[in-house]
Amino acid sequence: MATISFKSDGEFKNTLETLAKKKGINTSAYIKLILTEGVNEDLSRLTKNGLTVAEELAILSSDENEKTSRPYASAESLMKALKK
Repeated sequence: MATISFKSDGEFKNTLETLAKKKGINTSAYIKLILTEGVNEDLSRLTKNGLTVAEELAILSSDENEKTSRPYASAESLMKALKK
């Protein structure tokens, strides 16, 4: 597991600790929870191409997979190929 750190003022840290305590978890677990929720929300948003960020990332990474390196009639057909 990786470690991520950041600097904040004391008031913000106290707020995080208070919110974590109300949820019955430690501050580190609370930060992980809110970051995970935020990242998942961002990944679920649609891009200007009509795909989610996760779908676009899958398409970009599929370039390394020769099974999916061909023309597709639609994004939907590409996504079906990626899920196989």
